[in-house]
Amino acid sequence: MGMDVGAKKGPRSDINITPLVDVVLVLLIIFMVLTPLMEKEIAVRVPEEQDQTQPVPPPDPDLLQILFKVDEAGVFHVNSETLTDDNAMDRLKVWYRAAKSKEAMQGPPVIFFDADDKAKYSRAMKGLDLIRDSSPGWTIGMMTEKLAAATGTEPTPPGATPPGGPPPAPGTTPAPTNQPQ
Repeated sequence: MGMDVGAKKGPRSDINITPLVDVVLVLLIIFMVLTPLMEKEIAVRVPEEQDQTQPVPPPDPDLLQILFKVDEAGVFHVNSETLTDDNAMDRLKVWYRAAKSKEAMQGPPVIFFDADDKAKYSRAMKGLDLIRDSSPGWTIGMMTEKLAAATGTEPTPPGATPPGGPPPAPGTTPAPTNQPQ
């Protein structure tokens, strides 16, 4: 037969294939067991898209929404207040304290960050650094879509009433207007 009982000394060059056969047989058994399970289908019902959208109720006027904007020229704005590089940190701390005081009603302080598409990257990063350095408690919300492009109208700044007065409360009908036709 071709079996060597150890008469030669030194390294052996033949391959022991017993572990290889064991591994291949285990893999074969695993695939034989799993193949019938993979053929079963699971029925999933996906919800259909609804054409009618529910109107979003307007935010409570008591809530403090803070919008930090970097415009095309690189100037910082918080809501309607224009900031300079010198006073930005102090003003952001004041806004943070105001938001923190309303934490019980509206949750943790959130500031929305909006950088103009034409603003320099370095100014946008400086604005984010100012927010981060003014207080570690901020939750920063990044604005990725322009409201005017989505609705076709100019966005209303936070805290201001839109043209035509405030929107009606959800579930009510608007009052008729007396405009000539």
